[in-house]
Amino acid sequence: MESAQSERLRRSSGRGCAMRHDGSIVEFQQKRGGDSAAFFVPFLTSDTILLDAGCGPGTITVALAGIVGSAVGVDIEPRAIAAASARAAEAGLTNLTFAEADMTALPFEDGSFDAVFFHAVLYHQSEAVLTRTLAEARRVLKPGGFLATRDADVGGNVLHPEIDGVRLALDLWQRWYEHDDPKALFFGRRQSSILRAHGFTPVWAGASYVNHSADAASRSEAVADARRSLLGLGPQLVGKGLAADDEIQAALAGWEAWGADPDAVYFRCRCECVARKD
Repeated sequence: MESAQSERLRRSSGRGCAMRHDGSIVEFQQKRGGDSAAFFVPFLTSDTILLDAGCGPGTITVALAGIVGSAVGVDIEPRAIAAASARAAEAGLTNLTFAEADMTALPFEDGSFDAVFFHAVLYHQSEAVLTRTLAEARRVLKPGGFLATRDADVGGNVLHPEIDGVRLALDLWQRWYEHDDPKALFFGRRQSSILRAHGFTPVWAGASYVNHSADAASRSEAVADARRSLLGLGPQLVGKGLAADDEIQAALAGWEAWGADPDAVYFRCRCECVARKD
C-alpha cells in the first residue's frame, strides 16, 4: 500500500532522515555520542578532515571533532543543524562546522575529506538512493581515505523477558521506518558486501550494543524514551493506517511491564564497518 506521500517519505529518508527527526529521536541521539563512533577512532588522526553525513543533532560529530583536525556535519533537516550548531558552540569547538545539505548531492569538491562517517543512516535508504549516497561519499573522499558505517541489524537484538507488548513496540517502529524490503532489517551484517559492491575495500568489521538495561536508572530511561516515542509516533502510525490505537496502548503497557522487572535486559545490536577508497 504505497501512496505518493509514502514514496516521498522514503526518498527523504535518504537525504538525512528529515521526516524521522522528531523530538524523541533527537533526545535519544543526544544521550549517546562518542561510544557510537569508538570503532572508527583508530583510523583517525589529529590531521584528519572528517565529514559526518546525516549528523542529526551533532552529538557524534562533536565527540569526533575533539580528536581530528577539522570536522563538518551535514543533515537535510534544519532543526538538526540548529541543534548541532548550538551543541558545538556550547563545547567551544572552533574546528567544527555544520551545514544543511543533501547527502546525495554534497556541496564539496572532489577529494575534500580524509574520512566520511555514516551513523544509523544508510539502512533507511532505497537501493537507488543508497547508490547515489555512496557515490557522493566516494567522490568527496581523498584516495586512501576511510569510510565508516554503523547501522542496525534486528537479528542481533537481545530482549528479556519476551514481553508481547515490547515486541509489538519494536514492530511498530519498524513499520514507521517503512521497510518494504525485508533485507533492510538485516542491513548491518551486509555492510561489508554493500560497500565492496560500491567500490570500497572493507578493512575492518565488528559489532557493539546500545545497552538500555545497565541498571535501574537506564531501564527507567529506556521506558521513558519508548513512551515518548510511541506517544509521538502513535497518531502518525494510526493516521497512515500502519497501526491501531489498541496496539499503541498494548505497546505502552508492554514497556511498563518490562521496566518493572529488575532483571529485564534490552541490548540493541549495531554492526560496524570501515572501508577504504583505493
